[in-house]
Amino acid sequence: MLIDKPTIFITVALTLITIVVPRKYFLAPFVLAACFVPTDQRFIIWDMDFTVLRILIAVGVMRILLYGEISRVDWNRLDRLILLWAICGTFIYIIQWMNSEALVNRLGFLFDILGLYWIFRQRIRSWEDVKFVTALLAVSAIILLPLVIFELISGHNPFTVLGRVMTGFRYERYRCQAAFPHSIMLGLFWATLVPLFVGLGITEDKKMLYFNAAAASILIVIATSSSTPLLVLAGILMALILFKWRRFAPVVSLIILVSIAVLHIVMNAPVWHLLARINVIGGSTGWHRYNLINQALKHFDEWFLLGCRGTEHWGFGLGDVTNQFILEGVRGGLLTLLIFLAMIYLALKTLLNLSLKCRDNSEQCLTWCIFTALIGHCTAFLGVAYFGQITMLWYMMLATVSLLVEYKIHLEKTVPNVMPVNLSYSFK
Repeated sequence: MLIDKPTIFITVALTLITIVVPRKYFLAPFVLAACFVPTDQRFIIWDMDFTVLRILIAVGVMRILLYGEISRVDWNRLDRLILLWAICGTFIYIIQWMNSEALVNRLGFLFDILGLYWIFRQRIRSWEDVKFVTALLAVSAIILLPLVIFELISGHNPFTVLGRVMTGFRYERYRCQAAFPHSIMLGLFWATLVPLFVGLGITEDKKMLYFNAAAASILIVIATSSSTPLLVLAGILMALILFKWRRFAPVVSLIILVSIAVLHIVMNAPVWHLLARINVIGGSTGWHRYNLINQALKHFDEWFLLGCRGTEHWGFGLGDVTNQFILEGVRGGLLTLLIFLAMIYLALKTLLNLSLKCRDNSEQCLTWCIFTALIGHCTAFLGVAYFGQITMLWYMMLATVSLLVEYKIHLEKTVPNVMPVNLSYSFK
């Protein structure tokens, strides 16, 4: 059992809340656990790790089943792609290693993905649900900010009383990480929530809450002193500004792809060598990220079929796969990577389509903000592989997009050939 006494108390409290709380507030314990409980805290039972979040998943699934609170969900193409991605990656990884440790590891991974995703699909069934969860995250951002400021000033992480977290230090700067396993994960968690806070701040009545949460999130990102979250945040803010010109997004995407191809041809080094030149804060590891992509392509024959067991032999420090796309290939081969890319493409295409065709201005804005947040996650994947609490946010994002896909399919069936669409509907 690797868990401190204060965290045991918090775990018991969150578990009881998950069981007794009214259905509307069911996701509150999950948000609180993600924002404030370190992920190193866990119970170990028969070599199986049960983090606080994983315990809540088990309790949450049992509550939904035992209370008869299952919502009817029309599973769509995105749902099926996500399920296929999770199963394919798990199956190939187990085949690659062929031992009990790999089986236990991947079953735990599969439990996290499918458990969290199913819970979010069950509980996020309308725009109001999306707004409620975002409001919980907004309150959490405002509460977290003073704790992060204290960490930034003192160099002492207040969450050490709950787990084995620390405060990084690089080039005379503290790198705050709060309850997260790394400062980059803290920064990316809140950077990718800024679009939702801004969107609801523009469209909803609780403007002070959401704009204060957006400001708190930006300050938290700055306090991490990490290049990747800062670059993702800058890209997100730029994309938000381009809302009125979103109809040109396909053309802009094509121009970017052509420009990348041209740069690759005219540059002496591969185009991904540009990552090596990124150094926003100082001491950035852009060259490591460039070299990782370069070596992954050179060793394509090692991982394309069934992944590979390790990447340490690719070069110094390359055992640390700081790229989500490459990690998908290393763990699950080319097939898993292609499914992952297809999943992201479908999600982005749906969000852009709805943002252009929604009848309501607020829905246009919110779908664009979700689109922007998803672009932020994809940008982050070039510089980091997700672990810790941010995985919960990623699955919540996917479940929200799946809800919007469900909306779109439902409207096309009930009101065919009518555009623009109105998404103000509840599947409860």
